[in-house]
This record gives sequence, structure tokens and C-alpha cells, in this order.
Amino acid sequence: MEKNLKILVFDDNENNRKVAEAQFGTYDLTVVGTYDEAQKALSQETFDVVLTDLLVPVSSQMLGNMKEHFAGQEMPVGIFIGLLAAVRSRAKYVAVFTDSDHHAHPASACFDAFNNGGESKPTVFTVEGSKVILSNTRNWVGYFLPDNLSDDLLSSGRLKNYLENGGGFEGLVHAKNWAALLKYLLE
Repeated sequence: MEKNLKILVFDDNENNRKVAEAQFGTYDLTVVGTYDEAQKALSQETFDVVLTDLLVPVSSQMLGNMKEHFAGQEMPVGIFIGLLAAVRSRAKYVAVFTDSDHHAHPASACFDAFNNGGESKPTVFTVEGSKVILSNTRNWVGYFLPDNLSDDLLSSGRLKNYLENGGGFEGLVHAKNWAALLKYLLE
């Protein structure tokens, strides 16, 4: 993996943000939890990599009199942060990634059209020179020990051993494996 990457991670889920901080702690990292924070970061800084969640609470910033109907509702607006990153900020690498199952949300199901190589191999395409993926692959959602959020037990193959030795799912953090996603994006 490249060493001097400037990375922006946008996700409204605290566990996903904590895992990003643990996995990318050696990079120049900005982690945000709201649409407004992500948009502001992209307008003020240049990032090499932007990793964004798909389903996030809608900002009230531009809703006018519709604030009462939409503000705060989780909707598939993270994709627009990804597009801003590619078109305006010229990020080299952009991923819009949802951990929502394609059977559970129609926006996640739409990502299946971008998975020509199967769920674990989302199609890479370019937008204004940025390498972009839209993904709902479950291979990049894992289980982490609370005291080691950088090591995904599932992807390392140690989850079965952990469970067989008396560990339980209730003691684990279920979150996105941002490092695995970034590795794929940089290939």
C-alpha cells in the first residue's frame, strides 16, 4: 500500500469510523460522520483517497422548507460525496461502500450491476480520472476485537477459532474492513 496517502473516510456509524482510525492511523487521515463535514472537508482539502458510506443521514443544509420531511433520514446520498471527490476534488481513488445487504436495501441492490466480476470483485471505472468503485461486498465487513480494531478476525481466518474457544459474537465489533477495501482499490 502507498505510504503517503491522504485519506478521507465518511461514515455515520461510529464503529466504522473507529475501525478506519485504527487501520489508517499511520496515514494522513480525516474521519467524518456527517454529510456536511464530508462536503466541507472536500471543499477545503485535497485527498488522494475518499472512502464513503452510501446510506447516511440527509443534511438539512440545502433542504429549505423540506427539512422537516427529509433531514436526518438515512438515504443513499453518500454517493454524491464520492462524485464530489472525483469531479471537484480530483481524488485519485474513490469508493462508495455500503455494508447494507443487497436484499435489505434497494440502493445496495443497485450496486450489484457494478459487480460484473462477482460480489467480491466490484467493477472499477473512472470518473474524471479518478479510479472509482461502488461496492456492497460482504467480504469487506468483518469482526474485530474491541481492543484491536485494525485486525479483522473474519478476513484473517481466525473467527472460527475465536468462537470455538469460547468467544462470542456479542464481544466483537462488527464493522467495515476499510483496509481490505483500500487494498482492492489500489490494485
